[in-house]
Amino acid sequence: MYPQYRLLVFAKSPVLGAAKTRLQPQLPKEFSLALHCQLVKTVLTQWSESAICPIDCWLAGDENTFREKIMNDDLPTVQALPLYQQKGCDLGERLAHAIKASFTDSSHSKTTAGVFVVGTDCPSLSAQYLQTACSMLEQYDAVIGPADDGGYVLLGLKAANAKLFKDIEWGKSCVYEQTLARLREAKLRYFELPSLSDIDHPQDLVKLKGHAAFSGLLAQAEQLLTAK
Repeated sequence: MYPQYRLLVFAKSPVLGAAKTRLQPQLPKEFSLALHCQLVKTVLTQWSESAICPIDCWLAGDENTFREKIMNDDLPTVQALPLYQQKGCDLGERLAHAIKASFTDSSHSKTTAGVFVVGTDCPSLSAQYLQTACSMLEQYDAVIGPADDGGYVLLGLKAANAKLFKDIEWGKSCVYEQTLARLREAKLRYFELPSLSDIDHPQDLVKLKGHAAFSGLLAQAEQLLTAK
């Protein structure tokens, strides 16, 4: 539908003890890893099957582990996604690098007119939400989707601009407002999408109710939390 845009999915390779650490110690690291894997599989599947725009997966961590645990034969549309390694000292540098590379990559069959960056912690970022973001980027310089915790779940841009990611307090509740300030400083016209929720803490798990892919994990979490 929007072949001129690219969706850059920032993902972490699944490593026991290093995945979804904010769920711990209330939930064991084995559960955290299982939830991380299911989140990544779910979002990559719903976005790739919708075929709204081409997808590139930007990975932090070991590629072989990611292919083995996420990009398996049961998920053909996910298995076909290209993988790139994230580069940079912090999230801002990694975002800036991936966006710049996507606009300048000569291997893309068509000139990239816009990119969207997203993570893998928000399964409520649906294909319809992404389609709305694409349509709005045709009218604005930037599109941003706030997260309920003060960050953002999506950022769309028509051009690379590393200054948008400078001096942002990543991981804090001020990220969204700081990013809006950078957009205004750059004199970019932006469109704000509805706010969505990331799944980061044990209390966030209730937001997964209604997602069939997570029913078993939710039942397991309930048992584990009740036993404490």
